[in-house]
Amino acid sequence: MNVITADLLSEIDFINHGFFDRTGGESKGSYESLNVGIGRGDDDKIVLKNREKIAKHFGIPVSNLIILNQKHGNKVHIIDSKNKKGYQFKDVEQALKNEGDAIITKEKGLLIAVNTADCAPILLCDKDQKYIAVIHAGWRGSNGTIIENTLKEMKNLGCKNIMAAIGPCLQKKHFEVKDDVALKVDSKYISYIENKSFFDMQLQVLEKLMKNGAKVVSKLNIDTFSDENYFSYRRIGEKTGVQFSGIVIKG
Repeated sequence: MNVITADLLSEIDFINHGFFDRTGGESKGSYESLNVGIGRGDDDKIVLKNREKIAKHFGIPVSNLIILNQKHGNKVHIIDSKNKKGYQFKDVEQALKNEGDAIITKEKGLLIAVNTADCAPILLCDKDQKYIAVIHAGWRGSNGTIIENTLKEMKNLGCKNIMAAIGPCLQKKHFEVKDDVALKVDSKYISYIENKSFFDMQLQVLEKLMKNGAKVVSKLNIDTFSDENYFSYRRIGEKTGVQFSGIVIKG
C-alpha cells in the first residue's frame, strides 16, 4: 500500500492519518486493487479485506473504520461515546445505513474516512480541542455547503485552531464541465479554453476552508485523472473503485 501524509497534520502528535492510492489491495479488473467502496459492483467480501488491510495499517480493528454512505450532500455526522456503536462496522447493510458526507469526532481509536475517485478528500484536526473531521467534496459538495456545515459544527464544539489538508483529486486541467454545471459555480473558479469550461474544484475547496474558519490549509497537487495509481471516475468510468483517506486519534 502506498500512503501519503500531509506535513501539517504529521506535526500533530496525537493523530495518525493518510491518503492512500489504489495499490496494495486484492480487488480485480477495473477495481484493482485497494478498492474500499462497498456496493459499487466489486465483491464486497474482497472490499472488506481491503478495509481490513487499511485498519491493520493504523493498528485498529476494522469495526472501528467508519465511512459514511456518501451522497454528495450537506449532512455532517458528529460521533461521540453515546452514538458510536451505530457507526461501527458490523456488515454491509450497516455500512450503507448512515448517509452523509462529513464526520466529526474526538473519540480515540475511531478511524474516520472518506472514499473518493476524483472528488476531494479533506482531513481536518483542531490541535487544542482535539477534534478530527473528514469531508467528501465533489463538485456538488464543493459548490454546496458541506464545507461550511462541517466547520460550523466544529466551531460550535469549541474548535478555534483547525488545520485542514486536501488530498488527491481531479485537477482543473482535466475537470471539464458542461454549461449546466459551469453556470452553477462561481465564475472565478471557471476557466474557458477553446470553447470548453474547466472547473478549479481544488481552489474552491481551499478558499472555502479558509473563509469558514480553517487556520491553515495544505493541498496535495496530485491529479487522479492523469496518475493511474489512483481511481478516477473520469478516466475509468462508472465501474471504478474508490481510494481511502482517513484520520484517527491515537489510543
